[in-house]
Amino acid sequence: MKKLKGISRLLLLILILGLGGCSAEDGADGLQGPQGIQGQDGAQGIQGEQGPQGEQGPQGEQGEQGLNGADGEDGNANVIYSDWFYPNWNEFDAPRAKRMIVTDPLFGENYDEGVILFYWITNNGSTFLVPWNSYSTITGELKISRSMNVRGTSGDVWITIRRYDRDFEIRDTYGRYDNITYNRLRYVIIPGNITAGGKSSLDYNDYEAVKAFYNLPD
Repeated sequence: MKKLKGISRLLLLILILGLGGCSAEDGADGLQGPQGIQGQDGAQGIQGEQGPQGEQGPQGEQGEQGLNGADGEDGNANVIYSDWFYPNWNEFDAPRAKRMIVTDPLFGENYDEGVILFYWITNNGSTFLVPWNSYSTITGELKISRSMNVRGTSGDVWITIRRYDRDFEIRDTYGRYDNITYNRLRYVIIPGNITAGGKSSLDYNDYEAVKAFYNLPD
């Protein structure tokens, strides 16, 4: 009986030692608990003071102001001019004499005080004020005369061309022939109120000067 009690005590001691040697870590992991409620955002901090303003950079130099342009002339505000046109010998057309009549009511209105100019341009670009004559380079004799006559207040101008040494050539009287332009004319009417004030001193024989002075388009 005493031996049995001794064995029981021995087993109880072994059991106690065995339980004491087990660690809590040896047990199986328990189930993860539910996620806690998210905390509220904290209050925004106080805004810091604004820093001092930086120094202003140097101002650039101002550019020079351009000069005012001079006032221009009145130009062609009241000048009347035609387009360039081919000669049309509608009055008579002979081998050595031809005439055309150009009509514009403004010829008559400007007959007394205005200036009526007819310019004749050739195929080489030379421009002449009518009347305009051509002379022989050898003898100096008159070969071709070109004249302009204003017929009073009728509004007509006669343009007449004559040749004295032989019959006309194509280049003398044709406007355009075989795709070549030989002769063209235009007229410019300068009313009397414009010719006053020194403008009448303009050399009307110089077409380029007249064109530039009155801003005439080509």
